[in-house]
Amino acid sequence: LKPLLGAQDVSSYRPRLRTRARAMDYGGGRGQDMEALQQSLNAVVLQLLQNQVRKTCFDKCFQNRFPDRMSKSDHICLAKCMDRMYEAHSIVVKASVEMAQNLASQE
Repeated sequence: LKPLLGAQDVSSYRPRLRTRARAMDYGGGRGQDMEALQQSLNAVVLQLLQNQVRKTCFDKCFQNRFPDRMSKSDHICLAKCMDRMYEAHSIVVKASVEMAQNLASQE
């Protein structure tokens, strides 16, 4: 039986979001402000992702039943569902970053 999240550990998962403003050099403390803002945004995105994954996978694996103990099939369902959700998120983030880079190179 593999861990609930499979190969990924949510505590170490950090979505990578990039903005054009981050790449610019503002000088002084503004660069640090942008970095702090980026870290806060990443934390919010991670929290939203975790909440959505929990809700989606719980609804899919348990429907309207609430067992006292999780069965092996419940564990497997949750692990597979959460793995798929995090993998899909990773693919979307990667594609978004590539699109942003392509748009920036066209300007």
